[in-house]
Formats: sequence, structure tokens, C-alpha cells
Amino acid sequence: MVDGVDYEVVEIGRRPNDDRRRPSAEIVGWLLRCDCASRSSSAVSTWTDPVQWARVPSASLEDLARHRVFAPDSDVDADDRPEVAEAARAVWQRDHLDPLDVEAEIRAAADARREADARLDVAVARARRLGRSWADIGAAAGMTRQSANERWRDRV
Repeated sequence: MVDGVDYEVVEIGRRPNDDRRRPSAEIVGWLLRCDCASRSSSAVSTWTDPVQWARVPSASLEDLARHRVFAPDSDVDADDRPEVAEAARAVWQRDHLDPLDVEAEIRAAADARREADARLDVAVARARRLGRSWADIGAAAGMTRQSANERWRDRV
């Protein structure tokens, strides 16, 4: 507070005492921003939410789903409120982190598919050892007798 005016940092400077400040009453909104490294590489990913979170003048106008946040002049640190922080975190997760992790999701799905294919191969080999026909195996696998035979005849 300087001369009775509460100031907020609007941009963090690169050096000490280099922050840009603005009186709290003049803060009209916030932008979500993240500079982070992707989990799968060391490359830095910079993201800024394209929608500004607008400051509204009364609690009755607050609508977090529409990025409208009430913050009185005495408390413009709206992210200190758990419900505001959670709403912002959900946007950040959905719009920034989830797209970064899509490669991990693909790897996990591919691993699961390989494991399922291996289990299926073992089950088909067991069925053949027990004398089941290709027609029975195909029906159980959701394919024709011929497709089942072509897929597994060299593996059993």
C-alpha cells in the first residue's frame, strides 16, 4: 500500500523491483498463463487462455463458468478463493495440460491393446489345444471362421 492505495502486480519483472504494478481498483480482469515443460520433452510450452477472466462489480454477477469473477478492491487476489482457483485449474488442465499429455494417452492405449492382443492369442491357442473349431473361435472373437483361421493359424 502506498499513500492509501493498494497496488497489485500486473506483470512480474525479470529483475528484483522490476514488477509492473497497478492500483487494485483498476484491475479489470486476469489472464491464465503457463510456461511449463512437457512431460515427454524438455521443450517449454507457453500457453495463455484466450479468454480473459473479467472482474465483475458484485457477487451476484459472478459466473465462474463464463470466466466472470467478483473481487472487491480490498481483495483482488481472486485466485485465493478455492472455487475460483478450481475453475481456473480446470480450464488450464483441459485446454493446456490435456493436449500436452495426448502422446502419453496414445502410448497407454497402445500398451493396453498389445496386452489385450497377447491375452487373446493365449486364449485362442488354449481353445485350439482343447479342440475348439475355427468357427467357435471366430464367433467368440466377433469374426468369421475364415478370419480367425487366417489370424491365428500360424500362432497356435
